[in-house]
Amino acid sequence: MTIRTPSPLNERHEVLGVLLFVFAGCGFVVLSALAGTAAIMATGVPAVVPVAWNVDALHVASAAWWLGLLVALAGLVIWIIRAQTKRTLLPWAIVDFAVMVSLVATVWLWAF
Repeated sequence: MTIRTPSPLNERHEVLGVLLFVFAGCGFVVLSALAGTAAIMATGVPAVVPVAWNVDALHVASAAWWLGLLVALAGLVIWIIRAQTKRTLLPWAIVDFAVMVSLVATVWLWAF
């Protein structure tokens, strides 16, 4: 358990942790847009896609979105708890950001 102590390095780590949490939140917005687009395309909108698209893409997009929601909520709770207890945010922010980027990449590569 790393407790924050005032130093320039720790301050930079905290700023980086906050930025990564914010970018992970933005990643969830991107994931939502991609998953929504994949779901619309998978159901086969006649004006856009004449034939029903790959149903596996719908399942992957749905699973990735629900996992992304879980990760986003867990990241928000961890951010609040660790900020209130004055603990470092960076390791959790890295995990949150990495998971969100991997979910976005999964939907992008699988569904498009």
